[in-house]
Parts: sequence; structure tokens; C-alpha cells
Amino acid sequence: MAAGTGLTVGIAGCGYQSGGGELDWQFEFGGAPMSGSSDETWLADGDSCYRIRNRSGRTIQSDDTGVGFVDVDDARVTAYHETGDQHWSQSADRQYVGDPAVADGRVYLALEDGGVTTLEAPADDADESTPRWTADWEGSPLSLHAAGDTLVGRHETGVVCFDADDGTERFALEDEALAADAVVDIALAGDRLWLLSTGDPTDGETDADHELEAPTLYGIDDDGTVETSRSLPADTHWLETVGSDALLGVDDELWAIAADGDRRFALPLEGSTEGATPVTVSETERCYQYSDGTLEAIDVSAGNVVWQYDEYSFRGTPVADSDGIYGWGSGPDTDGCGLVAVTSDGDGWWGASPTDGRGCLGTLLLVGDRLVVVVDETVYGYRKTPGSRYTLV
Repeated sequence: MAAGTGLTVGIAGCGYQSGGGELDWQFEFGGAPMSGSSDETWLADGDSCYRIRNRSGRTIQSDDTGVGFVDVDDARVTAYHETGDQHWSQSADRQYVGDPAVADGRVYLALEDGGVTTLEAPADDADESTPRWTADWEGSPLSLHAAGDTLVGRHETGVVCFDADDGTERFALEDEALAADAVVDIALAGDRLWLLSTGDPTDGETDADHELEAPTLYGIDDDGTVETSRSLPADTHWLETVGSDALLGVDDELWAIAADGDRRFALPLEGSTEGATPVTVSETERCYQYSDGTLEAIDVSAGNVVWQYDEYSFRGTPVADSDGIYGWGSGPDTDGCGLVAVTSDGDGWWGASPTDGRGCLGTLLLVGDRLVVVVDETVYGYRKTPGSRYTLV
């Protein structure tokens, strides 16, 4: 089976419908050996998943003239459908640095030796296409975040914002302009950029004997104007967004800060937000948090806990959509650690142990109606929703 082509392995039978957590397809993506190192990451935007890798050395390439070896030193992006089939593949002219981002079918890369670029599916009548745009950037490597028509890059001493459609730089903002010692987290919400920063020591000193000022939340408009700022408790642990609100994990509470900087609510949670990783689902204004053995679903618009569930023990960061939340874990439906799911209504949905006994291994991505797992050089596609297992043949 060629790389990028899904190998279907489901069981067919009379009246049989594949169940949640059942393996649907898998493929190997190893490729030809190369002389240099190959940095690689996998990301998803809900509709596709993307293999993003640096290539250096010699690789096999085919074209109209035949198959042969070519020298490469670039960043290669390959997109896959939920079926496991390759959607498109394209290269930037240099390797990527920092952290890439994906959103709405586009992949954004900060490039070695400067520049930021975006790759997307070629036009229907072309096998390859040039990047949508490449913008100048000469600073340190960027950790990129994308949403809607906004692309933001975090670097060592500040942030830079680009128009995601054409690469125009909207603004650049240094930490010192915010009187911040360091920006520790950023999140995008519509046309608002939220920054969570630590402050300078209260007396200007930097050693361990001097207490830091409280963290600060900044709300920044799409032209770089600081519209709001708000001091936060010292035990603020994470920043996310739902709608236009900033969501903050503060000790054992979830705070929602509106676009004007006012706190909409401070909601007590079952577990501490420290060490917890929130999962947001913007189309439903739903936020999940798993902590201390309890999964909680919060309706951000209403400001209340919708339900709590404690029969599955999650490991790592789950993924979620409007139907439910999915992740590595264990519970009454699994033998050891496997894939588990809870519905958006708070009911245990299904649990499935990997058939090859791998347990909780690999990168987990949610792509359409499949849970995609990447382990070493193999990609697995598991069904997301359960069916009815009748008579097998």
C-alpha cells in the first residue's frame, strides 16, 4: 500500500455497523532514507491532518520524465483526509523553525533564516502550487497561532501579528511595551488577541528572594491597540478562549473575562486547574477540564458546570467536538489503557483497547469522523461513533 493511501481493515458482515474505537484503516509513511535529520510534527484542523517535516538530503521523486533521486533541503507538508487518503502535498523552499500552526485548510510555517509562509491545497487544475504568501520576518523563531484571518507569532521578546489571508504584518509588540517580564501564553478569539504575562519583580530585583508581581491579562485589538488589561491572582495556570471570552484556570476556578475586560464569572470546579489541560469546543461554547479523576463540562455562555463524569481516567490531552470528548484512558469498557469517549451529554460512550496491545501510545488527532493516531511510522484511523454489532460473518 502506497504511503498516504488508507488501508481499510474493518470487519464486514450481515447487519454489522462498525463501532466506536474500531480500527478502520492504517498506513505506513516511512519513505526513503535521507542523509540529514528530519524534524517532524503532526497537526489537525478538524477536517484534515497534516504531516509537517523538515527534509535534508536525497529523496526519491517521480515526475513526467520518470523516477529519480533529488537533493532536498526544505519543509514538506502532506495533508490527509479522515479516510486516510492523501489530500495534497507541498513544500516550502526552506526548513521550518519554531512551532507551526494549521487552520481552515492552511499550514503556517516560520522559516529558517527568516520569513513566514503559508501552504494550502493546490488549485484543482494543478499538481503543485507556490505558497499562498511568504512574509518577511527577521526575528527569533516563532511559535505560531492561527484563527480566522489572524496569524500571531510568539517569539523571545514579544509577538508579531499577520493577516492570515495575504501575509501583511498588522503589528509587532514587545514585552517591554506591556511592562511584562514575559508573555507565558497567548490565545485568539475573533479579532481579539489575549496575552497572559508575568510581571517584573515588585522592587526591580530578579533573585528568588523577591516576589513577582501578579500576572496580567491583556486584550489586544487587531491593530495592536491594548484595549484592556487586568491583574490576575498569582495562581493563574492557563489561558484559552471560547467565543470572544478569555478563559483562565485560576486555582480551582474557571474565570471568563469578556472583551471589555470585565469578569463574567468565577466558577468553582471539582479539581484544581494547576496541571490540567482544558479542551474548548467553540461551536458549542463548551469547555472541558479533566483534573483529579473528574471530567467536567462547562457551558461558557451560561457560566455553569453542565455535568461531571468520573468513570474514565484520562491520560494526556483529550480532543473534543460537538458530539463528545475522546482521549487515551482507562475505565470499565477497556482492558488496560485504550481509547475512551464520553458524549456531550455526559454519558459514557465507548471504550476500546488497541488490538495490538500498544496501550496509550502516539499522537491523537480528531479528523472528521475519525480519531487518528500516529505511532512511530504508522498512522491509524479509528471510528469515532459507535454502531450496532449484530451478526458477524
